[in-house]
This record gives sequence, structure tokens and C-alpha cells, in this order.
Amino acid sequence: MRKVVCFLGLGGGRLRAALRGMALAAGALALAAATGFAQPLSLDAVLKEALEKNAAYLAAGADRRFAEQSHSSAGVAGYLPRVTANGAYTWSEQDTRQERTGNVVEERDGAQSVSRTAGVNARWTLFEGFAAPLEQKSLRVRRDQARAAEDQAREELLRRAALSWADLARQTRLRAARDTVLSVSEERVRILESRLRSGSAGRPEWLEGQVDRNADRAALVQQDAALLSSRLALGQLLGRGGPVTETPADAGLPAAPLDRLALTAGLEDRQPAVQLAKAERDLASTALWQAAAPWYPRLEANAGYTYSLSNNDAGLVRENRAVGPTAGLQLSVNLFDGELPWRVAGRGRTAVRAAELRLREARTGAEAEVVRAHAAWLAADSAAALEREGLGYARENLDLTMTRWKSGALSYLEARMAQVKYLDAFTRAENAQYDAFRARLDALAAAGRMEQLLAETTSAPAAR
Repeated sequence: MRKVVCFLGLGGGRLRAALRGMALAAGALALAAATGFAQPLSLDAVLKEALEKNAAYLAAGADRRFAEQSHSSAGVAGYLPRVTANGAYTWSEQDTRQERTGNVVEERDGAQSVSRTAGVNARWTLFEGFAAPLEQKSLRVRRDQARAAEDQAREELLRRAALSWADLARQTRLRAARDTVLSVSEERVRILESRLRSGSAGRPEWLEGQVDRNADRAALVQQDAALLSSRLALGQLLGRGGPVTETPADAGLPAAPLDRLALTAGLEDRQPAVQLAKAERDLASTALWQAAAPWYPRLEANAGYTYSLSNNDAGLVRENRAVGPTAGLQLSVNLFDGELPWRVAGRGRTAVRAAELRLREARTGAEAEVVRAHAAWLAADSAAALEREGLGYARENLDLTMTRWKSGALSYLEARMAQVKYLDAFTRAENAQYDAFRARLDALAAAGRMEQLLAETTSAPAAR
């Protein structure tokens, strides 16, 4: 694995150029050198691959298709008649004794009886307390519920995938910075060794350099572990069997301004959580009416065509054959089925009331979450701008400090402190940029507008 080396002994110009490249992380070559991978991975490609391969999102899509198919087929079935075909064949052999009028006794051993029946019957429920339309409405609400759940899974997947990609880019740049800092520490140790041999530096200063170099090595090892964790997390979201191997493309994160009024416009129709709460309310209301359906009269029509043939050796009628249609109407009323109807209706009204309260909470909570998330984004974005400005000051201070330390005007401790402060400023700037992007995603997710992120990344210019 190559290192991004900054040689202190070759002049301040190359040092300044290396530090600027480390702070901005603008070169794909520098990222590839730090990680050992060269193929770029854009945010747009990550979002599209996640939507194509993420198992949880694909499962939500399958649930939605199942609900749609159930509504289009099972929902109509209640309006249509049920048609059945039947047939039977029975045989028996019995010893019989029959005493008839006039004391006539007839006994027969081994009397056989054979019966054959076949027919087609249709039963059509004309009215059963609106059960069929209520079932269709229930299936329609479940279809809408499955669609809202798929939208919610899509929003969450886009947010997690974008955040994971941003974290991988951040960890990659931090890893490059740690590698450069280690290179600076190693070069400084070599300078101290040369000064120690010439007598211009003491052993305590050389020992401090060794301690700092080992600390930078340990920090680089820990950063490698954090980078691998980011690669594994993104690989899991993309439905891969292992970590991603590509390097994040050198493209800035979406940072278009967010208008709070635009985010809250049409919030109730866009926010999946509100749509799910609506579906729960509608399901509870439909279930209340379905509970009352059995107490309505039930009217059914039936029609059929039957063929029957029976032979009996021991009966008065040796053969009986019947062929022909049948038709009729049947009316039934449920008088009692073990529970009083008003108790069932009371439970249903309680469930509807609870669902309405949850819907009200979802509506107010969604609007409040948008306001909160937008304020958090404004604060995080302002903090990121301040951290970027502070990073520029720390970079300039480190450049001046290193130049003065090489000339012998400053102590080793002062040079080391400038290096530590610069690394801290670089880390804070990266973390602040990541936090601002996360706050932006939270605001879009709260408004149900993660599709805006997909549009921004699709229309963004390709990485240089």
C-alpha cells in the first residue's frame, strides 16, 4: 500500500501542496493511493444499486404486489356466485328382515344397495350485511397500506445508503490524512536522528518523536478498522456478499438550500408515516362495520342440476332415478352467536378512536419533525462552514510552524502541537460536513422527499 508522503526536508512548497491536497481530498489518485482501490463509486450509482438489490426493499415491493393482486381478485370474489360440482358412489351389502302390513315378513340375505349421484350447484349470496363491499374496502386499504410501507422502505433505504456512502468517503479521507500525518512523523524522526548524530538535538526530543510516530501508527491502524466497517455497512445495504471495494467518487455532497415552507407543502400526502396511520384508521373503521355484518339478514339464491340413480334389492322400490334442475331462495337471520352485538360494536369504536388519535399524532408529529430537522440542518450547515474556515487557519499555521521548526526557531513540542491541531481541525471539518449531510437527509426524510436526493445526484455533474 502506497503512502502519501510529505518530505519536510525538501522545502515548504511541497509541504504546502501536500497539506492542501489532504485537506480538500480532491484527487482521485490520492484516494486510490490511500486505499489501494481505483474504481470510483458515485452516490448516484450507490442509490440505484441499493434500490435494485436491497433485500428489505425488494421484500416491501413484493408485499405491495401481493396486496394489489389480492384487491383485484379476492376483492371481487364476494360479488360472484360460488359454483361446485359433486359426485358420489356408495355400495352396501346387508342381511335384511322387513315386516309389512298384514304380517307379511320378507327376509333377504346379502341384499345389495348401490347409489350414484352427480350434479352441479351454484350458490349466490344476494345480501349478507354488506360483507362483500366491506371486504373489498378492507383489501383496498391494505393495498394502500402496503404501498405506504414500500414508500417508507424506499425513503429509509435512500437515506441509509446515502449516509453510508458519505461515511465511507469521510473515512477514506480521514485515512489519507492519517497516512500523511504518519509520513510527516516518520520524516521528522529521521531529521531528529540526523540532528542527534550531529549533536544539534538531544535524546529526549528524539524519544518524543518516537512516541508520536508510534501514536500516529496506532491511529492509522484504528482508522483502517473504521474504514473497513464503513465498507461492510455499505456492502450490506447494496445487497452484496462482502464489503464494497470501490473508492468513493470525488464529487461533492448535495448541498442545495432547503426551504422549510417547500418541505412542509403537501406533507400529509408525502409522508409515509402519515399514510400508514391513515390506513390503520381506515382498517379499524372497516373492521367495525364488518363486525356488524353478521347481524344483518342473509339472503342466498341457489340453483343446480342433479342426476341420481339408486338400486336396492331389499326395498319396496328396486330402482330410483332422478334427473333435473333445482332452484330456490334461502333467508337466514343470526339471533345469537355467543356474544352481544353492542359489545362487539363498542370494542370496534374504541379501536377506531385509538386509530384516529394515532393519526392526529402522526400529522402533528410529522410537521414538528420537519421544523426540527430543518433547524438542525441550518445549525449543522453553519457549523460545517465555520469548521472549514478554521481548517484553513490551521493549515496556514502548520505550514508556518513547520518552516520555522526546520530553521530551528521553534521547539519540537511546538511543531508537534501545530500538527495535532491541524489534524484535529481536519477531523472536525470532515465530521461537521458529514453531520450537515446527515441533517440534510433527516430533513428530506421528515418531509417524505428523499426522491429529491435521487434527482439531485442524477443531475449532478460527473466527478472529475
